Amino acid sequence: MPLLFSVKLNQTIMRKTLLIIAPFFYAHNLFSQQDSLLKKFKYRIEHYQAVSLYFDGSSQYSKTDLAIGTAKNNFLSSVMGGGYYSLKSTDKILFSSNAFLSTSFNYSKSKRTGVEVNNNAFAFQPYISVLNKWFSKNTFTELGIDLNGSIYSNKSTNVDNPPASKSNGTNYYIAINTGIGKGRLENVTDMQNALWLYKELQQEQCIRGALTADELTGLGQTITRGNNTRVLDARKRTKFILETVDNYLQQKGAITKTDIRYFSSLNDILFFAFNNPRYSGTEKFIRLTPGLNSSNEDMPASIYKVEHRFTNKSVILNAGIRKFTPSNLVHQNNFGANVKLSYQAIDFSDRFFNFNSDTLSYENKSKPAIKQAGIYLFFEHAIYPNTRTVVTIGVYAENGYQDFESTKGYYGKNSLIGTLNYFISYRTRLTCNLGASHDKNNYYTARDISWRPGAFQVIANAGLEINL
Repeated sequence: MPLLFSVKLNQTIMRKTLLIIAPFFYAHNLFSQQDSLLKKFKYRIEHYQAVSLYFDGSSQYSKTDLAIGTAKNNFLSSVMGGGYYSLKSTDKILFSSNAFLSTSFNYSKSKRTGVEVNNNAFAFQPYISVLNKWFSKNTFTELGIDLNGSIYSNKSTNVDNPPASKSNGTNYYIAINTGIGKGRLENVTDMQNALWLYKELQQEQCIRGALTADELTGLGQTITRGNNTRVLDARKRTKFILETVDNYLQQKGAITKTDIRYFSSLNDILFFAFNNPRYSGTEKFIRLTPGLNSSNEDMPASIYKVEHRFTNKSVILNAGIRKFTPSNLVHQNNFGANVKLSYQAIDFSDRFFNFNSDTLSYENKSKPAIKQAGIYLFFEHAIYPNTRTVVTIGVYAENGYQDFESTKGYYGKNSLIGTLNYFISYRTRLTCNLGASHDKNNYYTARDISWRPGAFQVIANAGLEINL
């Protein structure tokens, strides 16, 4: 009797153990399949083009009663721009180009007792970026260019004390990107959305059994084809994408019913699964980037007029590795490390002219050089809890040795940043950022040279991005 009781007890324990372990193995196999599909997915499109246009206008009026009188302020602004984007991704070529052009105009008027000031500002900003990678087996060579600039002017008039003060300037930056390497980073966002769609259809009981890895990969490729076929009419594009994905699932015999739940699942994933691009793969690289940055600005300052001239000729050498690893549908780890060598030859001058005679009163010139050798490291953990939310925690660090005139020694840029990005609708997005950064002995060279011997910042913000 005790022996029989012992056998029955052991059988009961085994059954309970199997019931506990079975879901674990099912979940493990499911996540392993997702991990494998995300890692192996190849984003391929022969040719994709997109054109974007936008216009934005705003105004503001305020009136404040002060002890010495009333202050009134009017503000008007408008921004208009457009862009062109092109992409080609094949086994042998990865080509992307992006051109953008924007103009902006601002007008403000402030009036308080005895003083009335009008201000006009205009800016014109072009941007072009082109990058081409040629792949041969598992190696690549790359060549590209980045070019951006701005032309701006500002006029301020004191109605009670003319003449007007004017400032204007130009700024441009050009960089040539060259490199060689091994490996490739693939955009796996469409495969991610295919897995979300598969999971949604399973929950709604609209799909038969389990799809094979090849069928799921084909679903991801179908989503890519639907999203990257240019259809100008938005309604026709919506129909095209829905019909393309539905035809694939129907041809595979994967759908058991086509009710409203099936349609709503397709619509939600295909049109509202908006997350930041997700990548998979490993890339080892050596990149050389020569660049030129130049700015010219003429502006009034106190009793002088100032001509500011700034030129920065630079060259940067990077050698390192980047690895993007989808752990499963929800989790992703990204990390990288590279050695960085840079040299900047700077030539700047400030010339001060007397307002009345336009004679040169004072001139300040300098031709410094900044040399740096450092190591850059980063690690990111991204969480994709659903189709429209991304939570990222990242650590970024660049530390090394620099030589700048009489200042030699350590420099560092280190930060810890967490972000939340949630897509609410096509026009509304929730963004949150929280983090901290620390700079030590850093030089920043945009239109001038600024030095931060030590700076600690805490960043915390949250807001809604609403596009009207």
